[in-house]
Amino acid sequence: MKIFGIGFNRDESVKRKPSLAPKKLENGSIFAIAPLDGDYGGTWIGVNSSKEIFCLLNFYEATLKLLRNPTSRGLLVRSCLLGEVKLEHLKSEDLDHFYPFKLLRITLERTETFVWDGKELVTDFYTENFQILGSSFTQGPKAQISREEVFREYYLPKTLPDMDEFLKLSKDFLTSHLPEKGALSSCMHRRDAHTVSKTEIVLRENKCTITYQEGQPCETPGPKIFKIDFAK
Repeated sequence: MKIFGIGFNRDESVKRKPSLAPKKLENGSIFAIAPLDGDYGGTWIGVNSSKEIFCLLNFYEATLKLLRNPTSRGLLVRSCLLGEVKLEHLKSEDLDHFYPFKLLRITLERTETFVWDGKELVTDFYTENFQILGSSFTQGPKAQISREEVFREYYLPKTLPDMDEFLKLSKDFLTSHLPEKGALSSCMHRRDAHTVSKTEIVLRENKCTITYQEGQPCETPGPKIFKIDFAK
């Protein structure tokens, strides 16, 4: 059975409000399940009734220009999940009030990336079975490189996992403190910021499983589990 699995650690400043556990959002016949940002009401990851996963990473490596009244990037993800925005229809002028980002749209067939660098929106695809992405305000691309090296050396499976195997793989990697506990580890720890939640989504043909663990995943109790049956 074909599956797609994604594991996502959210790293945030200690000054940010706590996020809210995944809830059902609706827009007419479309619904989505997503955790919500406690500051602005957007989200960084979710899945909708069209069997699409959207997730967002901040693009810190892009040249930053200060925006007078920026719109939260999480609100764009929420709008995509609810079908209010179609990424393929966006133009650069539609994004002038957003800071740079990398946005993924994932189905069982393909993974598309939409990268906004503050000037241009570029679309691409990922084709590898396993893809490690990361963003870091202090470490820049070094964080992604380090985490990918750790995954390839210690966690890369020899065969494609089923759902249970993927969830264990994701948990092991996203609670890891390799190469050492700090700014580069998947479970990130800094004085001013740290990992604040872990989300996993496993998409199958007619079903979806979502896990959500509030707090630092190396320290908090097991995740809440949400299930969607698309056939109902």
